[in-house]
Amino acid sequence: MKRPQFIVAVAIFLITHATNLQIPLYGTYAKMAGFGSGVSAIAFSTYIAGLVPTLVLLGGASDQIGRKTVILTSLLLACVATFLMIVQPNIYTLFVTRVLQGISVGFMTGTGTAYLSALMPQNTTKVAAYVSLTTALGFSSGALFTNATLFYRHSLVPFSYWVVFILLLGCISLAISIPEQATTSAVLIRLPSFSMGAVWAGLAIALAWSLAGIVGVILPTQLTRYGLPNWAGLMLFIITTAGVVFQPFARRLEAQRSLQIGAVLLVAGYFSFTCGAWFGHLWLVLAGVAIAGTACYGFTYLGGLAEVVQISGTQSARFTSGYFVCAYLGYGIPVILIGFLSDKFGVMQVLFGFGAVLLVCNALLFVRYQRIAKDQQDA
Repeated sequence: MKRPQFIVAVAIFLITHATNLQIPLYGTYAKMAGFGSGVSAIAFSTYIAGLVPTLVLLGGASDQIGRKTVILTSLLLACVATFLMIVQPNIYTLFVTRVLQGISVGFMTGTGTAYLSALMPQNTTKVAAYVSLTTALGFSSGALFTNATLFYRHSLVPFSYWVVFILLLGCISLAISIPEQATTSAVLIRLPSFSMGAVWAGLAIALAWSLAGIVGVILPTQLTRYGLPNWAGLMLFIITTAGVVFQPFARRLEAQRSLQIGAVLLVAGYFSFTCGAWFGHLWLVLAGVAIAGTACYGFTYLGGLAEVVQISGTQSARFTSGYFVCAYLGYGIPVILIGFLSDKFGVMQVLFGFGAVLLVCNALLFVRYQRIAKDQQDA
């Protein structure tokens, strides 16, 4: 890998890594301020308030002002967000930090891919592999790194914050040296688009990614009540990695078949880790998280994306944008609702209630895609 490609790949990894760095301490910060699970959930989901508008409204920013400029901006935002948690480690700062992290990831998601694609125009498969690997490793390892440092020494500002902050500063200094790419006349604001078929795929990925949010914020809190340590880092690593491992299998399937398998795995995984949390069995929690991960970032993710691309025709960018808007709304909104309702009714009661909704919705999705597959065979 050449120097500019390596620097951009490292930037993607560090930005996504920094995004989940504080997750193991969400509950601690909330309790310090006298709040419960609901506020922790809002802090987690505030990330969406920065990311979604950036994806939707500023997706073409790098085509207007230059990709190097946007990459540096993204790194700077991630660096500032991490520094804020070092100097003021509390729940109020966390809200600001999450917005900055969302904007940072929103900028880097498309810009990093576009920069690498321009450097390797004949190797789109390799570009996809670089981006998929760096983002998966980044998102899955941030919380795990903090968990590891907390086991060594508990602190409101763990050693992981300082390490990532210094690495981000170093990456900024390296990114200054990469060449700028020519700007284009592309439109700055690109609104998403939906159709009836794409809405079903959007529902599928929203349900799938809601489990990633629950695994990151709600589930570790429940395990702590059973005398188990905070396993947020390990669970996020498992749910992401399991999906990446199964992506090659998902790519070989028809979109509808992949979505059907994902619907079954989501329900099976969800009830496995929920029952594991109920009985206090960590092995069942981790197994359920792995099963759910194969759908969250494997079968449902790729199947839904493939279906949207098939439906979109010449509007693939706008339809794909709509798909990811659904995904990130699913990632954030259910966590807020579950967090607040848990403070009133209890975590397990709300988790099983959400499980009933998940079961019904995925059953409807399974039947719908079964009907589509049958119609295609008859035709």
